[in-house]
Amino acid sequence: MHKTIVCNAENHDNSMNIFLKLKNWQVFLIWILGVIQLAFFIKSDFWFISFGIYFGLFSLWIYSIGKVLNKNNPELIKRMNIWWILYSISLIPLAINYRDSIMRTYDRIDTWIIILTICIGFIAIAKITIYSAKTIKRAELGREYETADLVSEIFLIYFFIIGIWILQPRLNKIMAEK
Repeated sequence: MHKTIVCNAENHDNSMNIFLKLKNWQVFLIWILGVIQLAFFIKSDFWFISFGIYFGLFSLWIYSIGKVLNKNNPELIKRMNIWWILYSISLIPLAINYRDSIMRTYDRIDTWIIILTICIGFIAIAKITIYSAKTIKRAELGREYETADLVSEIFLIYFFIIGIWILQPRLNKIMAEK
């Protein structure tokens, strides 16, 4: 039983490593395919899975930076997991509301619930992004960093479309050194 749990944890870490070992154009292509499948399936019965795939591709890249490069820091990974769960849960009402607006139904969720989930989701993805930006800086510099050093990494992670072209080669180099 213990061996199975350890094996599953190792497989999970290996799958997270894949995101950091891909080239920037490969991650971009995966994201573009996610956008295409979301547009294609949003009006189908598979819309919720499609929405999850799209946001999963984006946020798993950010999450994998912090998780893989901090694998020796279980306390940080535990905090990241909590924020990841909060972020994932916050997307559910947003996904339902988005689909309702696309389908032009009027069964929308109350505005206060949407505002609350937006706030929770924003805080959660901000925390994950900051953890990941700190991880990149720590891995590159090999020492502690100044808070001002994180601004560019946070910006590049948030603006994924641009950031992937700049950060992914740096992540490839960090992973090659490990």
